[in-house]
Amino acid sequence: MKLIKTSLYTGASTAITFISGFIVTKVVAVKIGPEGIAYVGQFQNTVTIFALVSTGLIGAGVIKYIAQFYDDVPKQHRVIETGYKIVLLSSVLASIIVLLTSSWLSKIAFHSTEFTDIYLLYGLFIIIMALNTFFSNVLNGLKLIPKLTLVNIIGSLSGIIYTVFFAYKWGVKGVLVAANFTALTVFIVNLFFLRKLDAIKWKPDFLKWDKEILRLFSGFILMSLMSFLLPFTQLIIRDTIIKNYSVDEAGYWQAVTKISDYYLAFITTVIGVYYMPRLSEIKDKAELRHEILSAYKIIMPVVTVMAFAIWLFRGLIVKILFAPQFEPMLPLFKYQLLGDVLKIASWLLAYLMIAKAKTKLFITTELIFTGSYVLFSLLFINRFGVIGATYAFFLNYLLYSISIFFILRKNIV
Repeated sequence: MKLIKTSLYTGASTAITFISGFIVTKVVAVKIGPEGIAYVGQFQNTVTIFALVSTGLIGAGVIKYIAQFYDDVPKQHRVIETGYKIVLLSSVLASIIVLLTSSWLSKIAFHSTEFTDIYLLYGLFIIIMALNTFFSNVLNGLKLIPKLTLVNIIGSLSGIIYTVFFAYKWGVKGVLVAANFTALTVFIVNLFFLRKLDAIKWKPDFLKWDKEILRLFSGFILMSLMSFLLPFTQLIIRDTIIKNYSVDEAGYWQAVTKISDYYLAFITTVIGVYYMPRLSEIKDKAELRHEILSAYKIIMPVVTVMAFAIWLFRGLIVKILFAPQFEPMLPLFKYQLLGDVLKIASWLLAYLMIAKAKTKLFITTELIFTGSYVLFSLLFINRFGVIGATYAFFLNYLLYSISIFFILRKNIV
């Protein structure tokens, strides 16, 4: 499936996701305000950590090897079967940990035990969420993009319904529990699409393991460990803003990063759905270079125009997407958006490290640049205020983009 065709499918899915995200954000902004936005961010960062654990950290590996073994169906099935068993075991472990530490998690995220019940409920649903992620990876690897798109659209639409209902019924707590019921709806849809897939043994034998596939996954588990860095980093930055300034100020920073997530969703979805599997299956250097250059020619003009349009209409966007009390976030847009453009530019090349399983290189660069992002953020927030977090974001991706180009250019030139 070509990049343009995949973009059309993901475009439809992302449009619905954007609209649903807009509605959800608007409800939270109007109903709860900047404080609510900050609290939602705190919760999402903590549960993201357990979401990663629950999937066994093999998501990228599942996509890569299903795509890579497109001409070897029995081996594809071995990848899927082994991945399914890993996710089941990992999600049960994550569920137990969340249930046992729910009170502590509430204290870490909110400095209070008030949200203990929210973490308890999340712990009960985390197995379903993990399986949803795995099923999406399988659909992606098998290039069943229309089905994957439909699953995503249903998830977004059901997310709107649950979030609006629960937000008006229980406020910020309602927003936090809505995702559990969205996951249940998506799980039912996934079962419908994958119920006849021979590779998934719904009652797996945990005494038998495929050592070759486990070995293939091992490198991706190490690389995926780096995914823990982002939620920890955001927790540190948000907590620093709350302690040094206020929860509302943290809400403004969370809001501008949320806008980045929304408009970049189309780009990141295309990268995940088409680009990464495509890079994984290419073996010829000339073909690889052509694919990467094509991606730059198509994607970078789009993301640049989108970022400029958001900066140009930032005042109107804040009024429509949030509420009047969010106007203090307007100065945060400039360097956040510039950082977004550099982020995508670097990712188009950096995905080679994942697609070609360059484990050591990936881990090294992630550790270095996550550390520098935290350091820049702490320094700049202390020196310039909340806007310093956006300065740090821009500077870090500028340095990352330059470094990745020089590190990986020999792989395509």
